[in-house]
Amino acid sequence: MSATVLSPPPAKVYYEVVHHLPGRVRLRIPRLQYDDRYGRQLQALFVQEGSVQRIRLNLPAASLIIQYNPEANNPLHRFGQLIQAAADESLPPLAGLLPMDKLVYSPWNTNYFIEKMALPTLALAIVALLPVQTPFYPAIVATVIVVVALPTFQEALESLKHRHLNVTQLESLWTILHTLQGEYMAPVLATFMNQLGGALRDMTAQVGEKQVFDPFDQQRTYWVERGGARQNVSVRELQVGDRVIVAAGSAVPVDGTVLWGSAVIQRQFLTGESDLLPCEAEQTVLASSLVVRGQICVVAQAVGEETQVGKTLQLARQAPQLDTRIENYAEEISNQAILPAMGIAAIVYGATLDAHRAIAPLQLDFGSGIGITIPTAILAALTHAPQVGVYFRNGRALELLARVNVIVFDKTGTLTEVKGTIVGVNLLKPGLSEQTLLYWLATVEQSINHPFALAILEYAAERGIEGGTYSDWVYEPGKGVAATVEGQEILVGTPQLMRDRQVPIDLDELRTHEGVLWNRSLVCVACNSELVALVFYSNPVRSEAAGVIAALQQRDIECYMVTGDHHEVANAVGYATGFRPGQIYTNRLPEDKVALLEKFKNGGEKVVAYVGEGFNDTAAMAYADISITLADGSDAARQTADLVLMNSLEGLVQAIALSQEVMNIINQNIALVVIPNVSVVLAGVFLSLHPVIAVLISNGATLLAELNSLRILMDYRPVKIEGKPSRSRSQAGVLDIPWKKRPRRSFDHFGSKLSSPSLSNGHLPSDI
Repeated sequence: MSATVLSPPPAKVYYEVVHHLPGRVRLRIPRLQYDDRYGRQLQALFVQEGSVQRIRLNLPAASLIIQYNPEANNPLHRFGQLIQAAADESLPPLAGLLPMDKLVYSPWNTNYFIEKMALPTLALAIVALLPVQTPFYPAIVATVIVVVALPTFQEALESLKHRHLNVTQLESLWTILHTLQGEYMAPVLATFMNQLGGALRDMTAQVGEKQVFDPFDQQRTYWVERGGARQNVSVRELQVGDRVIVAAGSAVPVDGTVLWGSAVIQRQFLTGESDLLPCEAEQTVLASSLVVRGQICVVAQAVGEETQVGKTLQLARQAPQLDTRIENYAEEISNQAILPAMGIAAIVYGATLDAHRAIAPLQLDFGSGIGITIPTAILAALTHAPQVGVYFRNGRALELLARVNVIVFDKTGTLTEVKGTIVGVNLLKPGLSEQTLLYWLATVEQSINHPFALAILEYAAERGIEGGTYSDWVYEPGKGVAATVEGQEILVGTPQLMRDRQVPIDLDELRTHEGVLWNRSLVCVACNSELVALVFYSNPVRSEAAGVIAALQQRDIECYMVTGDHHEVANAVGYATGFRPGQIYTNRLPEDKVALLEKFKNGGEKVVAYVGEGFNDTAAMAYADISITLADGSDAARQTADLVLMNSLEGLVQAIALSQEVMNIINQNIALVVIPNVSVVLAGVFLSLHPVIAVLISNGATLLAELNSLRILMDYRPVKIEGKPSRSRSQAGVLDIPWKKRPRRSFDHFGSKLSSPSLSNGHLPSDI
């Protein structure tokens, strides 16, 4: 990848090199903490840099870690140029689709952690280090404990006001009684660990509410012709009827019709594909289309949430908002122990009148230990996930993925590759040569960046054919292209385009052609209003798809495929990837996909994941329990997804295995914490165990569980996908099924075949 040539702006961005080794450098850039746009531009520039292999960006810590080619020439100087260039306000937005293999996001928020733990750490230090001979020692230490435990006391009182018991009441009572008895270390240590667990737990959650990517900055302004005058208005102020002028580098903010001008546009946000399409006067254009080259004036017919993209985003935002934090196991277990602990304490005190023994049951606090070990296990998994080719947005996704029952796959771009391939050409007009046909196709398709256009140009180039000149070129999005080539009126596109242009076409006749047996996408070619050829192309099935589906089914996970494509194409892909006919849903619109997910959820009894990559998948992704996309998916899909597969679909199997391993570790940690805590309580009641020893035992168990949580970082290895078949299911198998119905024949016919002399030579008749 060639380096981006940039001119640094006058304003200088301060940065410092924190640590530098050959091939790796850590930089501190304070501007990252307060300038989101700068951060996005910076990461986009570094990802595009050829010498950069991977970056780790931590915005709260203002830290940028770069792994680069050690043989790069003067890398620090180049990195400095990029740091300065990212601040250039004239630079167009670059943070679109970024190669995920270079991006590693750190869940660790150093500033938040320090802020959360500063007071508990200070309190623990005072209690541990302050000499007992200090004047007013009990009052000082008690005050410190009250201050550091004040949030717990407040939460306990608030819960009592609502007549609700939770672990905070038990912790408050336990802290007060220990303090009154002069046992200061136990309560302050417990408070410290509670705060530590809370800080770690919070960092496993997604920051802020669930976000749905919006392609428009509502403060962005456009020049608008309104009431005979030209004025500069923001996106939120646009009205139906406005004549919006959109120049290169800007996204079209409205649905409307082009009044004047011409441009090349990209509809990546809408389709997930980076096609470059011509846009001329009187053509309809949709909001979010990016003008790559040229300038157009669009008469607004729909604005804001009334645009096509706005309606889809609104549907995505209306999806049920679930808690983004992993289930709080510690709280559930601790709450269940509150009443038994208080009851036992009362009974013990009534029977022995020994306050020391009576306090022992109140030490039954699973929350302190479990509250720190579970988040640590989650953080370890989130940190390790990129090593197995996946990126989790939060801990909740990790937990849900371990329990997933159903996975729904989009077809196009998910189970298939994006790049198209020509698989057949059928000539329908006598005397027409393939060379002439390919010349026409290469000529009319050479200005388009559509997968079919790229495929046909490559197909023609392999045969030494290049396109010529054309006139009267017209492109109809979603249908095809028309042009005049050397006096011939050429149409290339869908059957619908042929019908629209009054070209006689018989769909039943089309289905008898051998190319249809491939169940590929069909492109019709007409010359002077006569259908002269059929071209079949496809997006090849991803090489790993069949193995992934087999591996998931071996884990008893139900797999389904859903697509807006017709059933012939979908069934061919399903055959190749291992789906049964009942697992394939075709001709589905975005809202149909949402309804299908609700059906699969079965009232919440099943955990459903959706894997998609295009903008039209975002609504379904928002309604799924877990949304998954690929690294090369659309910007909208990546912003919506809970899980991003960095390399291939095999990452999905790795992610499930990792999440299940984490849940196993969490269950182990619960046992490691609960058993010693119960033992401490029993020893306190029956053996009058000293509180300090009790704290050491319970904290020792917590330490052991904490080390267990870190096993993910030390010894976890990616799983082998044993379900991968020894050879892929070839779509050529479909071709063994005759497309035309055979005429019924008698058994005598087969008898005559069996008596054929050709069988004696070991050859079957060609028509059997």
